[in-house]
Amino acid sequence: MQRPELELAAQDILLGNLRRGTAEWNGQEYSFVVPSLTGYPFQWFWDSCFHAIALIYIDLNQAKAELDTLMSAALTNGFIPHIIFWESEKRDYFLSRNLVATINPNFSSTIQPPILAYAVERVYHATGDEAFLQRSLPVLVKYYRWLKENRDPDGDGLLAIIQPEEAGTDCSPKYDEILGLTDLSNKGFIEALNKIYSSYELIRSDETGMLNADVFHVEDVLVNSIYALGLQSLARLLGNSIESLEFRDDASKTMESLVNKCWDVDTEAFLDLNGLQEIPNRTVTISSLMPIILPDLSPDIVKRLVEKWIISEDHFWLPYPLPSVPASNSKFIPGDPHGFIWRGPSWINTNWFITKGLKLHGYQELADDISAKSLACIQKSGFREYYNPYTGEGLGAKNFGWSTLILDM
Repeated sequence: MQRPELELAAQDILLGNLRRGTAEWNGQEYSFVVPSLTGYPFQWFWDSCFHAIALIYIDLNQAKAELDTLMSAALTNGFIPHIIFWESEKRDYFLSRNLVATINPNFSSTIQPPILAYAVERVYHATGDEAFLQRSLPVLVKYYRWLKENRDPDGDGLLAIIQPEEAGTDCSPKYDEILGLTDLSNKGFIEALNKIYSSYELIRSDETGMLNADVFHVEDVLVNSIYALGLQSLARLLGNSIESLEFRDDASKTMESLVNKCWDVDTEAFLDLNGLQEIPNRTVTISSLMPIILPDLSPDIVKRLVEKWIISEDHFWLPYPLPSVPASNSKFIPGDPHGFIWRGPSWINTNWFITKGLKLHGYQELADDISAKSLACIQKSGFREYYNPYTGEGLGAKNFGWSTLILDM
C-alpha cells in the first residue's frame, strides 16, 4: 500500500467515525472521532489524543477540534474524564452492557494514560495555531496538577491507578494477582471488577479514600511513562516560565522513580508497583518496555530492553510484533480473546509508542521493521482494534480509529 492510498484509507476511517453535534445535557458543541461506531460510540480520552495525531495528516482543523472537544469536558478542578457521553441517548444502552465508574451520568469518573499534552504539542507544531495553544495551556496546567495532587499521595512522582481500565490495558495478566482473578475469562474479569466497584461505592468521589483503601492501587509503568512524556511536552509548551520549570521538575522526578523503583535488574524490565507497599509485580508485558519513549533513559537500559525482550523470538519478536504479552508468558493468548483483551495480540498504539522510543534511542532500522510489520497487518485485515501476532489476522472492533496511527510511524 503506497502512502497516498494509506492516507485515503485512514481518512475514510477517521472521518467516517466523526461525530458532530450539540450535547443535550450541557449545550456544548462537540466534534470528535469515536474509536468505533459500534463498540465504542463515545469519546475516549487517549483514543482522542491518538486520533488527533493521526488527523495531522488528514485534517488539521479536525485535529484541533478533537482536542478542543476533549478539553471542553474538563471539570473546574482540572480533572478530565476517560469517557464523555456526548450523545446521551446512547448512554443507557452502553452502560447496560459495560462497567463504567460514574459520579455524573454524563462522563466517567476515572482517568486514562495522560498523553494529552503530547498530543496538543504535536497538533500545535503541525498548525502553528497560537490561539489553539493559548486556550489549551490553562486546561493542561490544571489537568496535570490535578493528577499530581490526587494520584501521587506519596509524592514520588509515580501516579497510582485505582482500577485497571485507567491504564487502558484493562485485562492484562499483570493485574490478575491484585484482582484475585481465578476465572481467566472476560466473565471472570468483570466479576473481579465488580468487587472493586462495590468497594468504592461509598467513596467514589474521594480520590484519597480510594487510594488509601488499597483495593486496587497500582503505580503502573505504562501510565507513568506516558505521564512523564506529557509533562515534558507541557514544560516545552510553557516556554521560559516558572510553570515550565515546575513541570520539567515533575517529569524528572517521575523519570527518576521509574528507574529507581520500577527497573528490575534481574528481570531487565520495568515492573509495576502494587499496593501502598509498592510490591514489584514481576509479570512482564508490553508496559514493561514503555519507558523507552523517554529521552533520558540510559543507553544501557535501552539496550537490555531491546536485546532481552524486543528482538527475542521467545518473547516479543513474533511474525507480527509486538504482542501485548510476551509469548513466554503462560497466559499468552495470541488469537481472539473474546473480550479478554491485552493478553497477547499486537496493538498499533503500543507499536507506535515503542517505535517512537526506538528511533529516539538510535534503533531506526528496528523501528522501521516494526512499522512495516504493523502496516502489513493493516494491509491484510484493515484498521482493526488489534491483531494476531502470528498471523496478522485482524481482531476486535473494525474500522478502529487509533490504528490510523500507522500514518505517524
